[in-house]
Amino acid sequence: MARAAVVGLLFPPIAGAQTLSLTESQALARLSSESPRERAVRASVDRVRADVAAAARWPNPRVTYNREAVAGIAEHVVMVAQPLPVSGRRRFDVAAASARVDAAASRADDEVRRLRADLRLAFADLWAAQAREEELARSVERLRALAGVLERREAAGESAGFDRLRAEREVFEIEADRAAAASDRARAQGALVSFFAAVPDGVIRAVPGAPPPAPLPPVEELMARAEARAGFAALRHELDAAAFAGRSAGRRVVPEPELVAGTKSSTAGAGDMGSIVSVHVVLPLFDRGRPERAAALARAAQVRAEAEALRLAVHAQVTSWRAAALERRTIAARYREAVTSQAADVERIAQVSYEAGEQGILELLDAYRVSSAARVRQAALDASVREAEIELEFVSGWEMP
Repeated sequence: MARAAVVGLLFPPIAGAQTLSLTESQALARLSSESPRERAVRASVDRVRADVAAAARWPNPRVTYNREAVAGIAEHVVMVAQPLPVSGRRRFDVAAASARVDAAASRADDEVRRLRADLRLAFADLWAAQAREEELARSVERLRALAGVLERREAAGESAGFDRLRAEREVFEIEADRAAAASDRARAQGALVSFFAAVPDGVIRAVPGAPPPAPLPPVEELMARAEARAGFAALRHELDAAAFAGRSAGRRVVPEPELVAGTKSSTAGAGDMGSIVSVHVVLPLFDRGRPERAAALARAAQVRAEAEALRLAVHAQVTSWRAAALERRTIAARYREAVTSQAADVERIAQVSYEAGEQGILELLDAYRVSSAARVRQAALDASVREAEIELEFVSGWEMP
């Protein structure tokens, strides 16, 4: 009942709105293909896919009409010319464009994974902000109850007015902190909602799961999984595209003919009409595709260097985030065992000591403040653990069971 009262205080009913409780998996489900962020990422693939159609199209035919007249005799020539892409370049150009589409699709998959990771981080941020606001709200309620008791005791002459005034002052201080926490919670809610396909009605409330921390695989296993990430796949597709571009450049030494057919008529004599058939061929004497081959080789070398740089960066990120996750888990567990679990005992002992006259109001308020700060710190530590785990899952491609 007390928790329900706190939730009601933090998320008051709004006309036409209600509190929408979401788990992390339910929040991820709202990042659908209809989400503006995901649609913007996928649109880049459609743009690159148009290059495949451009590479596969045939050249347009040309129509030529000539009229020549001399000494009262006119000749009319109508010709249609059609280039014939028989060198094989068109096939390799289509293959290169298709490989670039696959690379763009892999990059889009990696960007969507980053979106999902950012959504999970926003969810953890919202949960931590909620926990802080709820704890401060509970502190306000406890202090108000204490101030009410002290007011009644003061009226009965059993306590000094200073105790009541100091407790009321502490209420105002915690209220100010709670207002700041409410602002942080609203900001975190807005950040989370920005990932959704549609803005939901009501206030979002993050409901965390409580899975036991899974053991982290060794760095070697995480790196093996990272090699299968879409980012590495995109570079492999880029390398294939460079290879196809190089093969296309190598086919530039093969002439591509142009077939010409038409009719020729003359006003001389009976005005007979004849046919025209010719074949035009461009001889590759000067342009033999050397610049295109050099560009393809340079692109392949660039992609190999990018893959090696990405591999080193991912190894460093996997190592650092794994170490951070282990360290943060240890700190959070030790803090929970040594501090958070004893917060209620600290408050109870301080309350008993105050009632017995062994301590003053300042010591009691300090015990309340320290215990509340411990619970807030525990939520922040748990959120930092979740952040490290999410980042490790993203950089390694490993998913926590």
